[in-house]
Amino acid sequence: MAWDSDVLVERVAALKHDLGKYVAWMSVNLDEEAWTGPVSELLVSALRSDVLATVKGVDGDRAAWEVWSEHAKDMPRPLDPPQLAQVEAAVAVLQAAAPALRSGDVTAIGTQRGAIRDAQRTIRKALAAAYRAVLARRDPAADQGDL
Repeated sequence: MAWDSDVLVERVAALKHDLGKYVAWMSVNLDEEAWTGPVSELLVSALRSDVLATVKGVDGDRAAWEVWSEHAKDMPRPLDPPQLAQVEAAVAVLQAAAPALRSGDVTAIGTQRGAIRDAQRTIRKALAAAYRAVLARRDPAADQGDL
């Protein structure tokens, strides 16, 4: 596949929507206490939904790393714009937390929740920045505004 600017914009837009929007859909709205206090069932449930079922569908749910892999599998390496490498690294953090999330191991979730939260934030911010970058590259004269 030729990676012209339109293809790249479409791919990054799909990542921004499918991964960036839903990787923290529920957990982003939790109170600070959920992230720092005792691990609650609400936190576990929100993280399971956001990370293990980032994209929900009639043919099954897809975890964050599956969504990333689907969209990034044929992207040329090194990843460009460079924010995509940040996303890839953050997705790996989430994948490493999968066993604890699947089993509901509150002790492990408690030790990993800060890294999970940081990874979610990185994914959202880096995909927004990558999207702005590919749009600007495609049409440098366009007004990017607040995307």
